[in-house]
Amino acid sequence: MRSFVAVELDEACRQALQRAIEKLRPVVAGVRWVQPESLHLTLEFIGQLEEADLPRAVECLEEAAGTVGPFVMTVSGLSGFPPRGTPRVIHVGLQEPTGALKALQKAVEDGLAERLHIPREERPFAAHVTLARTKERRQCPPMEAIAAALPVQDFGRVGVDSFVLMRSDLRPGGAVYTRVESFRLRGPGAGGGGSAASGGG
Repeated sequence: MRSFVAVELDEACRQALQRAIEKLRPVVAGVRWVQPESLHLTLEFIGQLEEADLPRAVECLEEAAGTVGPFVMTVSGLSGFPPRGTPRVIHVGLQEPTGALKALQKAVEDGLAERLHIPREERPFAAHVTLARTKERRQCPPMEAIAAALPVQDFGRVGVDSFVLMRSDLRPGGAVYTRVESFRLRGPGAGGGGSAASGGG
């Protein structure tokens, strides 16, 4: 199965991002917008995961969940890949000042690389939530104009106390994601920091 590891967003954050998408939709052509229920933060893209390898994948993700306690991340800032000119991807940023998010991503990546030989990303981890992917670059305005169309770029804070292994099925209308397994964070500080409320912007 085609799969990836992700942190899910709560409903308030998804709604805030959906409102942003609706404001951008009239001024941004040539892109495919992500459906609100599919908005997420990817920790690691696995690609094809064989059924025989699933138990080992679950085992190493359980171990990663034991390295970090719950944390809170701020969802804000509209940008793209690349950040100037016509973007291939439009996304919002994620900030987590304690280093817990980066440590979790590293634990997931290291575990999958060592146990299942999943290739590590060559680029440094850049925490983000994808809003849209460009289909027709000639129709899509430059990132500077897209960002200017959304003056308010604060989408709330999200308390994170778990992450998930997701299955991705490619359909004509876009990818459909299905949760395979959920992993509760139980590392240092577990039980104290995962109940923070989130809010829309």
